[in-house]
Amino acid sequence: MADGDYTLAELMCVQAAREMPKQGVVMLGMGLPVLAGVLAKLMHAPEIRLCTEVGAFDYAPRLDVSRASVGIHDLILNNGSAMVSDMVDALGTLLMGGNVDIGVLGAAQIDRFGNFNTLVMGDYRAPERRLGGTGGNTEIACLAKRIVGIMPQERRRFVERVDFNTSPGYISGPGARVRAGLDPQGPNVVVSTFGVFGFDTSDGGATGSCEMVLEKVFPNMDPEIVGLETGWDLRVAETVREVEPPTAEELALLRRLDPHKFYLTPGRY
Repeated sequence: MADGDYTLAELMCVQAAREMPKQGVVMLGMGLPVLAGVLAKLMHAPEIRLCTEVGAFDYAPRLDVSRASVGIHDLILNNGSAMVSDMVDALGTLLMGGNVDIGVLGAAQIDRFGNFNTLVMGDYRAPERRLGGTGGNTEIACLAKRIVGIMPQERRRFVERVDFNTSPGYISGPGARVRAGLDPQGPNVVVSTFGVFGFDTSDGGATGSCEMVLEKVFPNMDPEIVGLETGWDLRVAETVREVEPPTAEELALLRRLDPHKFYLTPGRY
């Protein structure tokens, strides 16, 4: 437990919700993105339009909703969405049509350029472990105008290069997205259990190093500790700010949205 009777995972989720815009179309990936998205919608961004890759469009949970959806396919999404369709509309019309302002994603690995891995650990041809797969993670990473990542801070997950790039961030550095036929993207953000990272590029990936930069730390967290749990020589902003602890209101709502700890049980996030 961290100071103030909240866990680092709870603060990670609260902070990810805070990083979401006040307006725009938000595509939620599997796992913690769902919880963070609903929290943001109910807490401070009622105008955002929550969508999932399986075809729930503009999900609008009531303030008294008993829980967040369990995954991106939960039937609870049918009750509050403007339209319920399918993956063709979600990944085609919405994403490929350029209509998603922000994608919220999790993964098993992330690297210094913001690439995600949701497919395999180790060599692709002889993997140590197979993961859940790509789902819409690839499309969201390629086509959303901005990405918020949610990742527990562990050295085995924050790696210099992902074992398999299922979901491109800035790929290999400046200019790589354009060379791959992708639009610029950003400003992108990663929220971990230790702090918040931005990226060293002011134009979506054309210039700068495009590497992750530690910009904010959680209360009582030292940037040096963050570096120790990062698998490369982490860049740190000249001025590192401290994240505000979660308010009692944020915590109460977050815990009500995950009453059975489907999302916030250690080992599941």
